[in-house]
Amino acid sequence: MQNYQLLDWDSEVFGFGVAKIVPERLGLAELAMVLQELKNNQVKLVYWASDSQDNISQQAAQAQQGFLADRKVTYCMSLANQQPIFSGDNVIEEYNENMVSEGLEFLALQSGIYSRFKADPKISDEIFKKVYKLWIANSVNKRVAHAVLVAKKANNFAGMITLGDKNKRGDIGLLAVQPAYRGLKIGADLVYAGQKWFAEQHFNESQVVTQLDNKPACALYEKCGYAIEKIENFY
Repeated sequence: MQNYQLLDWDSEVFGFGVAKIVPERLGLAELAMVLQELKNNQVKLVYWASDSQDNISQQAAQAQQGFLADRKVTYCMSLANQQPIFSGDNVIEEYNENMVSEGLEFLALQSGIYSRFKADPKISDEIFKKVYKLWIANSVNKRVAHAVLVAKKANNFAGMITLGDKNKRGDIGLLAVQPAYRGLKIGADLVYAGQKWFAEQHFNESQVVTQLDNKPACALYEKCGYAIEKIENFY
């Protein structure tokens, strides 16, 4: 089985070859062999979501001068008998426009401030913005999401969440709240609305992947019933 996968979408957005290493665990010799093969294939950027609990993999990544761009944490929860606890102060509705508004685009950029695209000094701010603008555009047109939910305050977009599926689970993609409206339980209400939407679509479980360094997001998901399933070191 091939140990890597070429990423066409990423390569097109970045303008050069991008790939990801598939196995979560590799020794130094195996990793070196994969990286050399990718280099021979003109790949410039390689992602590796490695098992954070496997010391051999971590030593191999460090020996190959891997940049630890992200510590990815996957949260999961059962939707059985889940009773979302809405604050009652925020109206959540589905975004049904064909075009991405300026306010929604701003929220998409806010959702990525802890991402590997923002953390990696070799990735320009221009590319970071391009990635998240495309992500929200493809969420609105339902290429990478099934629904986008928004919260509004005084006709402004106060928060948003994108909902899709992955591994037969309801999957939260992007989530953000405008800085001016934080502390009003908008984030929790968006997550609860997402859980309700997933349950209505007959998903048994919900998951979300975020950054371990994003403490506010981790606290929010844990408050809303999610538990850590795994942590990966993303080189």
